[in-house]
Amino acid sequence: MAHTLYPPIHPAIGVPPQRTNEIVHGTRRLPVVAAAAAITVLTLALTVGVGSRRASATTTLTQPTPSVTASDFPIERQGSAPADGNGLIPNPATPTGSAIAAPTSCTVTFDATTGSTSADVNSWIAGNENSITATTVVCLSGTFTSPIHVWSKYAPALLEIAPAPSATATLDLGQVVAADVNPNVYFGEAGGVSIVDSRGVEIYGLTVENFTTDGTTYVPSGIDVTVRSDTANTNQSTVPHESACFLHGDRGCSDIYILDNTLRNIANTADENFTTKRFCGSGSVDAYGISVIAAGSATSGALQHVVVEGNTVSHTRTGQSETITVNGDITDFLVANNVVHHGDNIGMDTIGWETGSSQARHGLVQGNTVYNIDTYNNAGYGQWSHGRCRPTPEGAGGIYNDGGAYIWINDNTVWNTNQGISLDCETAGKKSDHLLVSGNTVVNEAGTSFRDPSIGANPPGTGGTSTVAGHDSYAFYVDAYGPGASIGDVYAHGNIFVDQSQYYLKRSYLMPVVDLGGGLWSNVEIWHNTIEGLGPADRYNPLLAISNQPSGGINVVNCNNYVNLSGAANSLSGNFATPSHSYLTLHQWQASNGHGWDANSEVNGFSLSCPAASIK
Repeated sequence: MAHTLYPPIHPAIGVPPQRTNEIVHGTRRLPVVAAAAAITVLTLALTVGVGSRRASATTTLTQPTPSVTASDFPIERQGSAPADGNGLIPNPATPTGSAIAAPTSCTVTFDATTGSTSADVNSWIAGNENSITATTVVCLSGTFTSPIHVWSKYAPALLEIAPAPSATATLDLGQVVAADVNPNVYFGEAGGVSIVDSRGVEIYGLTVENFTTDGTTYVPSGIDVTVRSDTANTNQSTVPHESACFLHGDRGCSDIYILDNTLRNIANTADENFTTKRFCGSGSVDAYGISVIAAGSATSGALQHVVVEGNTVSHTRTGQSETITVNGDITDFLVANNVVHHGDNIGMDTIGWETGSSQARHGLVQGNTVYNIDTYNNAGYGQWSHGRCRPTPEGAGGIYNDGGAYIWINDNTVWNTNQGISLDCETAGKKSDHLLVSGNTVVNEAGTSFRDPSIGANPPGTGGTSTVAGHDSYAFYVDAYGPGASIGDVYAHGNIFVDQSQYYLKRSYLMPVVDLGGGLWSNVEIWHNTIEGLGPADRYNPLLAISNQPSGGINVVNCNNYVNLSGAANSLSGNFATPSHSYLTLHQWQASNGHGWDANSEVNGFSLSCPAASIK
């Protein structure tokens, strides 16, 4: 159903950090975000520094060519609607070909205050969805108490569901019931707004709230999109069957737009039950805020041109599932400018290998804000001990990739989430590849308490305080968790990665800022990022940890700016750590890592020998 994320445990290395008289201090600095290729350099003066090495002669440093760049993600021209099979990601400014906006007129209006019901809406949609030939707007007004369905729409003309002009539309739904579940969905999920086997649908400006279950029978999702091409059966009256949108006029399943909606309190409350053993650590306790799931194979028709943009999703309880998920045989998709906060598992996820032999691929995850994501109080990740479900090491990524390919994670803000931005492949023997991470800001604050609440600040521009700060194991993580799984062709540049957490489940576990993790990884380039710890007295946050040596390929770690290094004599693993050694100073790390990594990195600034603009 949904994948399980168990973070690997990194106990302290146990080798005392090597140290010199070098003292390191610093303040947070913003990186120069990249733009070009290689560079020539100036004559550099020898500087007596605090932990940095500067060249004393004219040097030319050329950035190694990354294995994935922005050119691998062509985006639709602004003002143009996506076209099936064009291989372009929808443009964030005009994802449908027009700017995101409320409709100015309605084809039909349903007003709950005058007696209209969800059943009336669903009946109209079922009777008209495949006869429309132009954009058709179904307007809602008031509060509806049952889900809205768009099932088996194959007509290419756009069907938009939105509030009536000058009105609001709320779906206040209550408990999931059997009739909410389309039998052809892959994971058995029930959508508050359910788009199944369909194409050409826009959901704009709705509020979907209080859609819940308590147990393992149902999987609520605030807005659910599902298609299937994993079966040869075309008979629509039996299950499973190939989605209707694949079967008419040789058209694909495409053009699904989820825009500017508000979703809150979508929950499987079983994940807050710490006294029932069958719910503890159960992979069958699930829910989603927004789910996009395509069951298929690499050789079947992919769901394409799905846009999840401008939505706010908050206060979800999703068990072992995700707040926003893009899972399976999906291509050319956009997840942009959403706000996700106060969830008890992963904020947003791109997934491969769970729904068949395919990966979510060729997608842009951009401009999102994700904060206060923590599994500490999620029984779905608990462990039964002495008659009660106990917390396990927290492992929710703010933005997570599990098995996706050609995913661009760009210009997002991720704040106080257990794993910041995390790249992984959980499926045994499979691979995640060509992952570009650029221009993001990831901050995990120190926190105030071992247990929740653990107070810190919310992201800039967001009021209030975090209650889960300090429970974070990484700001940026590259791993292949599944047995024999691998991850490769990763390029991270121009990011700010900060991990100052002090209250992870066991402080004897490492809490690195950047971790090149376990499993098989290769062709990784970590270039021109700001990587920051808590400062001179920090015992727990290595700035860079290498949990497993690379499995092959060309791997580059260089031209980074290391800030707020520890100088603590009792630091668990210094500022730089491998499985067998740890180092307190950058100079020692440069001399001893065996790969030539960070030869041109510095403390408290970027080296003048490095390009001012990275390859984009």
